[in-house]
Amino acid sequence: MKILSLTVTGFLLVAGGCASPMDWSGAGDESLPNREPTRASLEPATDPGSQQRSDIPIDLASLGSLSLDDAIRIGIASSPVLKRAGYQVDIAAGQVIQAGLYPNPSLSFNGEGFGTSAGAGGETIYRVEQEIVLGGKIERARKVARADQRVARAAFVSEEFAVASRVSRAYYAAVAARERLQNRQNLLDLATQLLEAASTQVDAGSATEPDRLRAQVVFEQAAIELDNARLAEGASKRTLSRAMGLDQTVDLELSTEVDQRPELGDLETTAAKVLDANSRLEVARLSVERARRAHDLAKARAIPNLTASIGPRYSDIDNETTVDLGIGMQIPLFDRNQGNIRSAIAQRLSASAELKSVQLELLEEVSQAWAVYEATRVATQRYRERLLPKAELTLELTRQAYERGKTDYLRLLDAQQVVIESRIAYVDALERMQEAAALLRELAQTDAPWRSSHPGQAPATEGTP
Repeated sequence: MKILSLTVTGFLLVAGGCASPMDWSGAGDESLPNREPTRASLEPATDPGSQQRSDIPIDLASLGSLSLDDAIRIGIASSPVLKRAGYQVDIAAGQVIQAGLYPNPSLSFNGEGFGTSAGAGGETIYRVEQEIVLGGKIERARKVARADQRVARAAFVSEEFAVASRVSRAYYAAVAARERLQNRQNLLDLATQLLEAASTQVDAGSATEPDRLRAQVVFEQAAIELDNARLAEGASKRTLSRAMGLDQTVDLELSTEVDQRPELGDLETTAAKVLDANSRLEVARLSVERARRAHDLAKARAIPNLTASIGPRYSDIDNETTVDLGIGMQIPLFDRNQGNIRSAIAQRLSASAELKSVQLELLEEVSQAWAVYEATRVATQRYRERLLPKAELTLELTRQAYERGKTDYLRLLDAQQVVIESRIAYVDALERMQEAAALLRELAQTDAPWRSSHPGQAPATEGTP
């Protein structure tokens, strides 16, 4: 009984010595990861752990029409890419827990010399072994795992804005395709009127048969272009549905107009927002911190751990029970983790270079997107205020003159062609402007209305509870 008590006491002393490096502070806080990872430069959403994105009900029929904000919210709720990014946060949270766990003790049994010819004999040995981690390796490993978790959260935010940008571009492409379809329909109506006018003049003898044939050719071309626009409009809706993460095709009226001018600041303000809030840059910054902590861990792993053991030994021959105590450690003679330490240093340098590279890439993307946005903004304004009104007025006056026989058919065709090209160019410029604006919002990452409301609800404004 005395031997057993001594063994238990020794094991408790070993366990007590092992317990000191174990730091469980905060483990419970990280056991349930955030599904909406945030960073200091971005205002966090409501508790994501209690409200999974996939749990948001999606009832398209109840919306009546689909605004851009609703489309983005549905895309955020349904995107499988974003769900995968959320599970990466879960994976990282599990690694944080695992990195903080202490090695399990081991229990062994040995029996020696049983059944000898001399009769009863042999020894029975019980042994409990425990590895004692030195050098703060467990805490350093947890710091590396926490850094990985923060990287996963920042990557989630980056993917969140990328989904919003893809939905925005697909939405405006669908709206632009609808506008092109309407323009093609109007042009077909115009071609029909011109054909009727040409036929009337031919019958009256004021025009020739080739004039009517050319009007028929223009009518057929307009019909073909209308069919192509109709197919393109259907394809754009399917593309929007895929961007929103939906299997079914969205068949709702798109209520946000393509000619709504985005509210953006100047280039310097936008670039400053990007450098302050962009999550790609945040991932690069966190990677630098992660590399520093991994370097600390590599240096700590050069310190060998201790292995302590204790257990009773019973000898049948001597009818005696003794206690075995043992302690051991590896001798860092050859492997001092020098290779991993060197790799960790290189990783720190690489992460710093990557941070600078990401900064330059973002500034270049902002510069290019801003150039496209500003050029198309000016172009759409001139189309809307100057070119289109003049072109349509010229067409109307030319058509009236042609019906009265005051001008020839070629002049009428030329006026019609100017209107066609102007309307199509205007819609194309609007689409490019919205695409550039969506990219700038994705880069700046300062506006996330999908975090404050669900589909069908207006986004919360400043001061809204």
